[in-house]
Amino acid sequence: MIRLRIAEILSERGITKTQFAEMMGIKKQNVNSLLETNNIRKIEEIADKLGLKFSDLVVDSDFGQQPAVTGYIEFAGEIVKISSVEDIEMVLQQVR
Repeated sequence: MIRLRIAEILSERGITKTQFAEMMGIKKQNVNSLLETNNIRKIEEIADKLGLKFSDLVVDSDFGQQPAVTGYIEFAGEIVKISSVEDIEMVLQQVR
């Protein structure tokens, strides 16, 4: 399972939720839902606005560190971590 590091990065950089909302062009009351997003396009947009890579925003919750993975796939509205052939086969089975 992955989690996003967005809130941690904002805190590390001293960026408030109000400043983040302005940066993203959203209302402050929408920040919390954006911080919990699983939409790849939104995560990519956040990474771009913060001058980061997509992979900088995700942490492997099982290990508490940056994941050593090949990539992520958005499938059926969820982000799926791909780190093996078996993971790819699992996604393909779900697609079929």
